[in-house]
This record gives sequence, C-alpha cells and structure tokens, in this order.
Amino acid sequence: MIPSSRLRTALALYAAMLAMAAAAQPAWTPSPPNPNAPYPAESRDANEQGTVLLRVRTTPDGKPVEVLVHQSSGFARLDRSALETVRKWQFRPTPDDGTVVWREVPISFFITSPPPRPVLN
Repeated sequence: MIPSSRLRTALALYAAMLAMAAAAQPAWTPSPPNPNAPYPAESRDANEQGTVLLRVRTTPDGKPVEVLVHQSSGFARLDRSALETVRKWQFRPTPDDGTVVWREVPISFFITSPPPRPVLN
C-alpha cells in the first residue's frame, strides 16, 4: 500500500520537526569536565588492574547522591579511587518528575606503560 500524498507530507513534516528539536539541544558537557580516577601508586606497583562498575543515583540537576560498587575490580584501592572520584562528578540533568535515576558507570584501571625507574649512578 502506497501512503497518500497527505500522509507522506505529514510524515516528512514530523521528521523535520524532530530533527530541528534534536539540533536545537546543545551537546551537554560537564563544566568543568569530570576528572579521571587517579591510579593509586600502591596499586600500580602491585600490578593491580581491573574495571569497577559503579551504580550512581543522581538528583535531577545531575549531582550524585549515592554511589555504590555494583561490581568490584577485585582490589579495594581501585574501588575506593573510583568511588571517591565519581562522587565529585556532574552528570547530565534529568527531568524533575520524581523518578529516581540510576546510572551505571564503568571505571577502568589498566597499566599501559611501566612505572618510571630511578636512575642509579
């Protein structure tokens, strides 16, 4: 079945309105940008690596209210570094309609280069 001319026009108008609405929303970026979780020196020296999966409940304006470890990296220092950092983050605001917003945030810690070695004379 071929849609009528009126239906095609209405669909095209609706698609154009959606595109304009999406384009009108500026890309959201935190101000200032959210910091990376610092790699604890003791963890790096011990070759501890992994990913922490956090669950974060936020206020409608994007501030963390509750940060929980959903899945541990297996190392308490890495988990603690991720928790302390994400508690300071700013998230995208959400509608203030009373719904609770939970977000899942993975924080990865991987050693990509060897630590600097002291030069011995």
